Amino acid sequence: MWLNLLTSGEAVAAPSAARKRDTGVEGEVRTYGAGRQRSITTAGRRTTMAFTLRRVTTAQTARLEEWIGQPVMYRDYRGQRYVGAYYGLDVTEYKNEPDLYDVALTLHEVTWVEGA
Repeated sequence: MWLNLLTSGEAVAAPSAARKRDTGVEGEVRTYGAGRQRSITTAGRRTTMAFTLRRVTTAQTARLEEWIGQPVMYRDYRGQRYVGAYYGLDVTEYKNEPDLYDVALTLHEVTWVEGA
């Protein structure tokens, strides 16, 4: 899969694992007169995608750290793509390979317009 920084097009590519997409809306159940219950939701959907980038180099990890909070595009071999931002990284070291890491992050999808 690939992550591209939207402002420059710079990319980080790596195999991925444990990809999970979560979609929902903000809402609650409210009680009204005579005990009636109604579902109240807000407009828009909230989508997050959690995944782990496998065997990422030290340089790629540093680049991902620089991109925290900036808009990036996620693309994968299935042709899926999402634009969003992530706000932190969970980095795991490889014991026998000092230049490689697994980097887990959660991408929070944002609304964007494609085209000129």
